[in-house]
Amino acid sequence: MTDQKAKDFFEKYTGKAAQEFFTLAQSGSARVNYVGESSGVKYIITFNENIRENESFYYFSDLFSELKVNAPKVLKISEDRSLYIQEFLGKQTLSEVIEKEGLTERVKTLVKKTLQQLAEVQIKTENKIDYSKTFEYENYNDLPITSDLFYFKSFIADVLEISYHKSSLLLEFKKLVSKIENLDPTGIMMRDFQARNIMVNHQDEIFFIDYQSAMKGPLIYDVISFLFQAKANFPTDFKNEMQDYYFSLWNDEKATQLRNTVKPIQLIRFLQVLGAYGFRGLIQRKQHFISSIDKGIENLYQFSNSWEEMDEYPELKNLIEKLNSVEIKQKIGMIIRMDKK
Repeated sequence: MTDQKAKDFFEKYTGKAAQEFFTLAQSGSARVNYVGESSGVKYIITFNENIRENESFYYFSDLFSELKVNAPKVLKISEDRSLYIQEFLGKQTLSEVIEKEGLTERVKTLVKKTLQQLAEVQIKTENKIDYSKTFEYENYNDLPITSDLFYFKSFIADVLEISYHKSSLLLEFKKLVSKIENLDPTGIMMRDFQARNIMVNHQDEIFFIDYQSAMKGPLIYDVISFLFQAKANFPTDFKNEMQDYYFSLWNDEKATQLRNTVKPIQLIRFLQVLGAYGFRGLIQRKQHFISSIDKGIENLYQFSNSWEEMDEYPELKNLIEKLNSVEIKQKIGMIIRMDKK
């Protein structure tokens, strides 16, 4: 069994019987994480059959350690590369802190720290990453962007049977891909940069985890991913304030470039995230994702109605309008209720 194999691997590493060993709840990933304790010290033990994904995590972990980035150190890797032991960085994710406290002064400080450390990582890693070591994609270009758009189309529009003109929508997707793949400035893009992938230790230090899907892409992507995540539900004025804070960490020329990339990245991220909610929530029935669908739709709808350039994508805009309708919300509710019976 995997559990016993992971425990044996951990005990062989420490040379002692584990004082404690248990499985952590899974979220969207197929990875299985355990907490092991030996001689009063805790560790994270991870099992993942996707070796290519593991190799990406090992590569970025080594690089981050070398550059003194706050991220887990990989302490031991099994011979078959499917099991590894990491530092234990704390009991709470930033997402859990936000859920418990709301937008307290402590949370505001932690958000600011996160953006500051993100900018530091983006600067420290410039011209230092071998993107051939990445997991699925080297660059956020036409392939991953198209995949993100089809994630939304397949697991939201098609699953909910929302009508649209197929060729018109695909032409608009093609236009959007061209716009996004030519955005600058670019650098490391950690991809799933959300509060649940950020650990907070007892000293309120911030550590980044789950960066195995990193690639080269627009620097603003992780900022948008973090500030506009549905679960955190940050107020608009706070998101604007934190965006301005992030821009202040760069020189004027770079800050202007970054500002110009915000809107297109907001759109693609909102679409991609909603597609993920559809797959993980409506298809796989995972509660964390089901509970985020309504907010994800609201984020996308509000954006669609506020960005003047959405008029260049009329079929997509019309689809988003239908997605926000009472009929579709009732359909989502019916799917969720059926699952509870």
